[in-house]
Amino acid sequence: MDQRRDPRRLKLERIEDRFQNLDERARDEKASEKGPSKTQELENGNPTGTPEGKNSDAPESLSEPSADGAVESEQFKRLGLGPSHTASIEERQLERERLEKQKQATDQDNEYRENPMNDENRELIDVWMQTEDEARAEEEDNVMSRDNYEAKFAEEVRLHNEYNHHYFDEQWLLYSKDKAQDRKDEDWFIPSPTMLEESDPQYLCDMCRHIDFTVLFTHRGLKPQGNKDPATACIELWGLSRVLNEKSTCSFCNLIRGAMEQQCTAEELGKARETKAGKIWIEILDDGPDWALRLEIGCSHLATRVVVQRLASDDEHLPLQGLTVHQDAADTERLCRWIRTCEDKHPKVARSIHNFPSGMTTLRVIDVEEGCLVMVPTPCRYACLSYVWGKNASNHVHLTSKTQAVLETPGIFTNGSITISKTYLDAIEVTRKIGLRYLWVDALCIMQDDDADKATIISQMGAVYGNAVINIIASTNFSPADGLPGVGTTPRTHCQVVKQLQGLSLAASFHDSRQPYHEIEDAVWNSRAWTFQERHLSQRAVYFTSSQMHFTCAHGAASEDTVPLSTCDLKPTVPIDQPRFEALIHELMFYIWDHPTQTEFPNKRFKLGGLGSESQTMMTSLTEVPTPTYRATPVAGYRSGTLAMEGETLWKTYRDAVNMYTKREMTWQSDAINAFQGVTDLISQRVNTAFWYGMPEFAFDQALLWYPREPLIRRTHPGASPTWSWAGWKGHTTYRGRGWHNAITVVPFNAVRWLTDDDNLATIEQYLTDRGESVELVASFVRQATEEPGFLHYSIHGFLYHLDGFSDNWTDERDISRNEHFYSHTAYPGLRFTYPINLPSQPLLPRHTADGTLHFTARTVPARFTDMSATTPKSMPIEDQFLQIGRNDAAKSSQGSRRPWEYIIYHQGYRAGFLSLNIPCSSVEPASTSYTLVAMSRDTIPQIAPPACGWDIYWALTAREMQATLFLDQEWGRPQTRKKWTVYIDAPPSSRIVREDGDPHWDQGRYGDPKFMDVYNVLLLETKLGENGERWQERVGVGKMFAGAFWMARPDVERVALR
Repeated sequence: MDQRRDPRRLKLERIEDRFQNLDERARDEKASEKGPSKTQELENGNPTGTPEGKNSDAPESLSEPSADGAVESEQFKRLGLGPSHTASIEERQLERERLEKQKQATDQDNEYRENPMNDENRELIDVWMQTEDEARAEEEDNVMSRDNYEAKFAEEVRLHNEYNHHYFDEQWLLYSKDKAQDRKDEDWFIPSPTMLEESDPQYLCDMCRHIDFTVLFTHRGLKPQGNKDPATACIELWGLSRVLNEKSTCSFCNLIRGAMEQQCTAEELGKARETKAGKIWIEILDDGPDWALRLEIGCSHLATRVVVQRLASDDEHLPLQGLTVHQDAADTERLCRWIRTCEDKHPKVARSIHNFPSGMTTLRVIDVEEGCLVMVPTPCRYACLSYVWGKNASNHVHLTSKTQAVLETPGIFTNGSITISKTYLDAIEVTRKIGLRYLWVDALCIMQDDDADKATIISQMGAVYGNAVINIIASTNFSPADGLPGVGTTPRTHCQVVKQLQGLSLAASFHDSRQPYHEIEDAVWNSRAWTFQERHLSQRAVYFTSSQMHFTCAHGAASEDTVPLSTCDLKPTVPIDQPRFEALIHELMFYIWDHPTQTEFPNKRFKLGGLGSESQTMMTSLTEVPTPTYRATPVAGYRSGTLAMEGETLWKTYRDAVNMYTKREMTWQSDAINAFQGVTDLISQRVNTAFWYGMPEFAFDQALLWYPREPLIRRTHPGASPTWSWAGWKGHTTYRGRGWHNAITVVPFNAVRWLTDDDNLATIEQYLTDRGESVELVASFVRQATEEPGFLHYSIHGFLYHLDGFSDNWTDERDISRNEHFYSHTAYPGLRFTYPINLPSQPLLPRHTADGTLHFTARTVPARFTDMSATTPKSMPIEDQFLQIGRNDAAKSSQGSRRPWEYIIYHQGYRAGFLSLNIPCSSVEPASTSYTLVAMSRDTIPQIAPPACGWDIYWALTAREMQATLFLDQEWGRPQTRKKWTVYIDAPPSSRIVREDGDPHWDQGRYGDPKFMDVYNVLLLETKLGENGERWQERVGVGKMFAGAFWMARPDVERVALR
């Protein structure tokens, strides 16, 4: 979307007039049946009648309780722009219900099925509403216009019709009945091929011999000659049974079958062989004139696709051509060339650890020439080994105080006097062959019975792996005894499938570079916690798989079976997963059509990448309202588990790391923090920040809002992290994303008053002095803090969020491609932050006390687990001073869309939000009164671009000003500065069935449509009582809810001690 044209949302006066007329007509019809529409206002928590001078029909508001605070800025007040609440919402809900029921018709059970439009998929899609400017430009420039499309299509058809189009179905036939005289055969079709003897290695069956493979690998621009459709160079053949026939001697069929047998299970192949009408298709992959053409072979009944390469020769050596891979030996000379290319041609990556700390002057390593352990000065050139310890780790040689003297004996690793694990020996050989003298292996280079040595090295894992020339990864290992495939006597289990045909040497690629490398991603090695940081801390890595070596660095990748993209630069184009996007198109349309933020427009038109220029329209029975056009395209992004750092905010890197790390397993649960420490060092290097129990100080409020992706188990070992940290729980956790790749959204803003231990009194005193407070005020503050032992005054909010004067040279910047605000500072060159952090000279203020407890004051509402099947919704009076967490309400969610640990939040029976428990469901005590929902931060549901408030206002927003406004005015300010919340008291509870996606999806008939910053991020806490009467809280859940519903339950202000 081109913002230079200053697009504005599709909200013309005529549209607004139509909505207003529609609203008035619907309300008139509704009033004639039910009487006048009613709303309710609560002033300081007390129900009142209609205020004087107000129409009784007009929506009225809820006001928050009074408190002191500043005046709301005019700029922030202008953000009250968003979808209006219309009385036609009931009709839209009925329409949604109808479509939802149709969608559920195919559901056969209640098993959970991941929503295809999850956070991960949405963050790889750009979505925007087409503005009038864009629509006009589309017409003027003929961009994707119907005339242009039809002209282009007509030209494609004309070229297509110049050829006879052959297809195979037991024999070669023409799609047209007769061979037209004015048409010619395709360049790739051989009418009268030479037929070889079946014993000939280059023999081709009667299907394949008519295909000129030389043409396919050398001729570009064959689109008109495909037999599938005019727009693709695709050749469809009804010959799957021939390809899968194990008795076939056809060279090409055997090439494809051999590759499929390595990629598919026997069960999958067996089912495919049962079909009698299966087909294969051959597509030409053309990545540009400087790169070799390749073929992609797909087939019905199997998801696997095979990429076929022409092997490079001495006369021709093009990027993406194939290279011969020997099953018995890895080509370490290629590995040497990859390393040299990276070291000589690639710039160093700023976000990597290249230096040892000042106190780490030596490093214990294996000297591969001397064959023993030695201590060497740092820095030095060495390799690291990453592998799986396995279940019988004690059976392998380790460095201990007893084995140290033996392992330091020259030749001990090579003379065979002791048994050395195969993986260690193979890694020593690789190190020697690539010209390095030293190798670091954790089991042999860390004193395993010396806690001090272990603690020192573990705390510096970032430096150890970050300074290595290369990380040798035993990705196929289950234990150190397995060795490195292709090194020494360790065999490779997969061989390269190579066939000769028509004078060509063709090979099936082991890996499609456009997709994740499943042999690595799905390996046991990649499931272990310790290997996570070993992977992401390395400057370079070489994976020894069961088929080949695969090299990666920060700038790209190379495989043993493929000519690199350039002899000077391995960097590939970041792939766009177009097939994945096209598979999501219909889910995407339904998601946008049904999403609460888009209910303003009940009818929608879609023009999506993958649909061509033809649009698809979803209509309701409301034919008089406008139909805006939504556009969507996929964006480039790796899905291979790579931790992206360049061009990302520090928060994005952190949340991606937590998502990937917590999927992994560890033998000792006490390693949860240690195995992550190298990553935290990488994220925080050259940044004045800290990590507390794995949680970053620079985005602590966001870090508290982690979500469980599976049932979690509490870690209870001595020294375990508190319940508020994901590290305190075993299981996969993640953070919510920002919605679409180009979503209109902002970061959450803190809503609690943080307290801190009186040990930090001097820090706060200095802060008050530095900001220019009078000596008398500072002295008064110190006196007050001293009289209240344990905690300081909540005025530390300004210190924590850098709100006192914005003259600290932080720059509010824009990422136009993502519609994202971010901050930068000259003190942190090249880094992006979602919010200003402490500068190098500024002190850090710990959020927790020495025992790991978080102390803060917040607004809280009691929460009750409620059987909703036995509960009658109550519209009026608004009196329940608690929130309901629904039980027995499965019918409120579409089948399979809610996990067992996910719940809906209600107030008086009206849906208000969504909650995820991080405790086992069996631990919930429904009758308990010890549960409390706490409002931690204000948030917004990500919107579709362009912003409702207009681009000028959106980009003028700054996070610090919004933090000040929300906290000082709307959360803790005077009543007149508070946000007013509206409730429609005569609206019946919605019967809408929601396809859950983690968003709150509140009852819009009751509370209205989503607007800006109307969401609370909440934590569900359980109060605990000690034997001595001590009282504290533990985290048991997290969620999002409509902020107005939270205030309708009349929250109290409480001090929280969260452990």
